[in-house]
Amino acid sequence: MRLFTILFTLIPLTGCLAQSKTAPKQLGMNLASITFYSSEMVFVDAFKQSRPWASQMPGKPFDTGGPLAVDENGWVKKLNGNGHYAETLMFVDLQGHYPAGKYLCLYEGEGDIQFGEGAEAIDRRPGRIVVKATPKNGAIALRLMKTNPDDPVRNIRMIMPGYDKSYREEEFHPQFLKRWQGFSAIRFMDWGMTNNSKITKWSDRAKADHATQGTQKGVALEYQVKFAKAMNADPWFCVPHLAEDDYVREFGKFLKANVPAERKIYVEYSNECWHGGFEAGRYCTAKGKELKLAANDYEAGLRFYAQRSVEIFKLLEAELGKDRLIRVVATQPDSEWAVKTVLDWQETGKHVDALAIAPYFGQRLGKPAEAEMSAARTVDDILDLCAKEVEANGERNASLVKLVHSRGLKLLAYESGQHLVGIEGAENNEKLMKLFQAANRHPRMKDLYLQDMRNWQKAGGDLFCIFASVGGYSKWGSWGVLEYADQDESAAPKLQAIRAFLE
Repeated sequence: MRLFTILFTLIPLTGCLAQSKTAPKQLGMNLASITFYSSEMVFVDAFKQSRPWASQMPGKPFDTGGPLAVDENGWVKKLNGNGHYAETLMFVDLQGHYPAGKYLCLYEGEGDIQFGEGAEAIDRRPGRIVVKATPKNGAIALRLMKTNPDDPVRNIRMIMPGYDKSYREEEFHPQFLKRWQGFSAIRFMDWGMTNNSKITKWSDRAKADHATQGTQKGVALEYQVKFAKAMNADPWFCVPHLAEDDYVREFGKFLKANVPAERKIYVEYSNECWHGGFEAGRYCTAKGKELKLAANDYEAGLRFYAQRSVEIFKLLEAELGKDRLIRVVATQPDSEWAVKTVLDWQETGKHVDALAIAPYFGQRLGKPAEAEMSAARTVDDILDLCAKEVEANGERNASLVKLVHSRGLKLLAYESGQHLVGIEGAENNEKLMKLFQAANRHPRMKDLYLQDMRNWQKAGGDLFCIFASVGGYSKWGSWGVLEYADQDESAAPKLQAIRAFLE
């Protein structure tokens, strides 16, 4: 399945999704992960997407300064002396695609903050620094050179140009809010850093008041719920694969208290738990083998996944009831055997509401056996082959709809779209990478996405979630429907298709 990677101008978005008056109920969006190199600008406060602190010594390699004392919210408590400082980064590897102009850096406490690379301080007062950013010079480096242990520097904010008077009310960037209106559901798999999550206990989760939301714990649930509420959309959550029962109970209580009563809540146990490239997949296989659920490793993993999914659903039902939940299990789309294995194990199918698949197209073209052949083709050749897969997927999806409907379930797409990426070594084929990226940028990609969505609708599928919102292209894939948040949308065929479908 998917192997995944890892601006805003102030010009209004013409043709915005918000203009859709009769958006169908079956289209969802996967939000890309939040990191210091994300090309999606989520918050007005850029520091919320900053890199966790690096420990630095002058003239030494990055992040080799020894232990760094930070508090529970990620703020530096003290430095180690001898020139030791802490550094964080924002807008790394974005090729200048972030807002230029005057940022307002606000902070509490006593210390010395300096800036490097793409930014310089042009006005200083206690707790307030005006910073001029020049994106062509690179990322923004913020360096904490001194901090008073008795009153350490904390609560740092980097307010984007034009929002210094209103950022408290505009926590999410207004264009981020505007761009994703019109969807019926938002899937937060990558916001939760689901695939390789280390979260076990409820106390381990990401916190809304942490220095940055760009940690390996992912984005706080408070922000996930707040964004879904702002979009008037149903949230889709992925429970971490290591989550203990008490975590699930507390999660249920949180959802009951914070998600509006009229909203449905999609819940899934982790993500792609058959995928050996993810820690979640390896964990499920190991647990299935440990419990001797099957002689075959793959089958044992699927059975454990089904079993643990039902356990989680029952815990959530006890907190929320069944009516608000849409309980989801997922399998690979090309294996009816896998579908039946998951649904039949301990009658899992009687305890869920939907089966989800990822009906990507173009995936086989990046496999090692076909990579060289694919690289020798033209962009039109690649798009022609993708068109054939879109049609074949439509027929297969219609068959799966009949299968799951016969069991009283819905068929969902947890992820979807193109899957033009080299895998298992083929990602290093530069010619193939450039060809796939050109195909993603080609105007015909709009037609493929439109046809794919229409075929799903025709087949009788329910919620169809696109992967993913905004992300730069690399050898690891071309997943974003926009490459950068300031991209000219006339050069974004995938987003054009989504808007046309919604409108």
